[in-house]
Amino acid sequence: MKKKLLTIAALALLTSSAVQAQTFIFNKNASWSYKDNNQAQAAQWKDTTFDISTWAVGDGPLGYGDPVTTTISSGLTTAYFAKDITVNLSTLSDTMELGVMRDDGIVVYLNGEEVVRDNMPAGTITFSTPSSTTIDGAAESVYNIFSIPKSKFVNGTNRISIELHNRTGTSSDLRIDAYLKTTTTTTPPVTTCNSTHISCFTSIIPTAQTNKLIIPAEHKYQLILKEGDNYTEGGGLVGGQNDFTAYVPKTGSSTNGYLSVNHETNPGGVTMAEINYNASTKLWQLTRSRAVSFSAPSLVQTIRNCSGGVTPWGTVVTAEESVTSNDINADGYKDYGWLVEIDPATAQVISTNTDGSKGKLWQMGIMNHENVVINNAGTTAYYGEDGGTHMVYKYVMDTPNNLSSGDLYVLKLDQGLSTAGDPVGTTAVWVQVPNKTKADQNNTATLAQSLGGTKFNGVEDVDISPLDGKIYFTAKGLDKVYRLQDNGTTASQVETFVGGASTLYSFNTAQGMKSEAWGDGNDNLTFDELGNLWVLQDGGKNYIWVIAPDHTAANPKVRLFASMPAGSEPTGLTFTPDHKFGFFSIQHPDATIATDVDATGNTIDYRGKSATIVIALKNNLGTTGSLGTIDSQNAENTVTVAPNPTSGLVKINSSKGLKDISVTAYSIEGKIVYTKKFTGSNKSLDIDFTSQLETSRALIVNIEAEGGFQKTVKLLKK
Repeated sequence: MKKKLLTIAALALLTSSAVQAQTFIFNKNASWSYKDNNQAQAAQWKDTTFDISTWAVGDGPLGYGDPVTTTISSGLTTAYFAKDITVNLSTLSDTMELGVMRDDGIVVYLNGEEVVRDNMPAGTITFSTPSSTTIDGAAESVYNIFSIPKSKFVNGTNRISIELHNRTGTSSDLRIDAYLKTTTTTTPPVTTCNSTHISCFTSIIPTAQTNKLIIPAEHKYQLILKEGDNYTEGGGLVGGQNDFTAYVPKTGSSTNGYLSVNHETNPGGVTMAEINYNASTKLWQLTRSRAVSFSAPSLVQTIRNCSGGVTPWGTVVTAEESVTSNDINADGYKDYGWLVEIDPATAQVISTNTDGSKGKLWQMGIMNHENVVINNAGTTAYYGEDGGTHMVYKYVMDTPNNLSSGDLYVLKLDQGLSTAGDPVGTTAVWVQVPNKTKADQNNTATLAQSLGGTKFNGVEDVDISPLDGKIYFTAKGLDKVYRLQDNGTTASQVETFVGGASTLYSFNTAQGMKSEAWGDGNDNLTFDELGNLWVLQDGGKNYIWVIAPDHTAANPKVRLFASMPAGSEPTGLTFTPDHKFGFFSIQHPDATIATDVDATGNTIDYRGKSATIVIALKNNLGTTGSLGTIDSQNAENTVTVAPNPTSGLVKINSSKGLKDISVTAYSIEGKIVYTKKFTGSNKSLDIDFTSQLETSRALIVNIEAEGGFQKTVKLLKK
């Protein structure tokens, strides 16, 4: 069945991020009772019945050595704070937000039960237990966000108790302040897609893999490079198994940049190309291509360059998915299983060893690396392991925009996963993994496992939402995408976001509403700037899905963007800064797939060869409506729909005639209200839209015919 074009008035809806209404139970600078005698308190000090009437009272922030409202005793190892609050459970949100400014570590209790532990070690906490790390600089003034379930509160009086631990008793400062509020998410305003954004499309019809790439009718694609192409510099051919695909802009440009393509082969490799967009032809041009050099003896080449990431400072990180115990160059490091940083302008490795020679990013650890994403501040990287530990990792850089040194952590869910693969609870901790010696760096996975990190079974990608900064990651073996809020040494709001192999999602297509099972093989994740999450699958039917930012299990908002040619999977989607173009690769298609015609109007052939393409809305890529020479002939064919406005009866006239005409009409709400195919050649068709116009003030009429002809008309009611 041919896909129909859905135009502006009937395009899919986009949503803005959720609007949040909040009520403070208590705000910053609130009053607290406190004990600062530098002595351990009775075990019952945190209970609701414990008498705190003799404790001192003061407004926050409380502490010493930094700006405070209430100064308490100095030289403290631990100080104790308590506050009684009255709540009406009917007014609380399902999850309450607790914000705490703490220097250094805290344990928070609600009605005697521990609900938050931040910057404190696991296990039993006593008066003399120091914080895990020293909080200093700007971090001292940050209100760290934690979630407390409504179920932890009781109707009426509740007591919040906080023990504040110093790094050492000789520290020059100690400070705390806090707030507690409800957070109620309301329905966000909905705006009609303006047709200029790449995420404006009608879902494709669910399908098994065919012999061609299937994308929405609103989009086109152009082949950029493929396996076996000649490099323009340095000799050699473009590698195969194209995986992570990165567009890196030159000076922020959306029309001139570098295109980096990983090759998941053994030995591995990376193609670095330079491309630019020709505004006249609306096509991309490849002007330069070469292989990244991994020839330095200290690098020992690379292996299975799988996914990776683009840094905020404009470099590319490529990930080795396989680990080996070899040490060919006898430098004390295992040869493979690392992340490597590349300068796209020089196509050279720029990560270095301590002696200044080229190397791999040792402190980020050895594992079956799959990917990496770095926050906009250039301070924290997140990545996952596909195999080995199957865990999620965080790397906090010692110096912003410098991956060579930092602290490594592994995610540990407080209550683990259910048998269905869903988080049992909503909280987690980041457990520090030793990473400063060669011995530790060579044994990241073993150390992370000994520390109790949570196994998710194939963590294929991690990404960060541009709307709220939440961390999203996918577990290929569990068929799900998860998300969480990173709070520093802890995490909250841990949940399954989308997926589950047998989960059915419904969406509108050119043939009306369809349902499709999510399937398996979650692989790459990519956000656009509107907060839509693009999920590329390796397994099942090898789809690309798009999930709206306000999607929930109760109110799913999932659309189906693409189906790959037989035998292949989509890999490594990234966007230009203006989000008009997306680049991804088609990995290992069958040799039996068909040739195709891309946005150039020329026949392309990547049968049996991995290919890298760019996708965009039709008006941004290639001559509008062009699908080769037949299209240019149809462009001279005058087609009219009259009368318009009409009471219902219209005539479609074609000056040269059209063959095998398909007519589809959509209501303003985007629903298909009429569809019919007329076989043979026709110069004139009579169609009656009377009944359709009775319930709609206008119709969007789409006309398609053999040879790639397409025209859309807005038909008004008389």
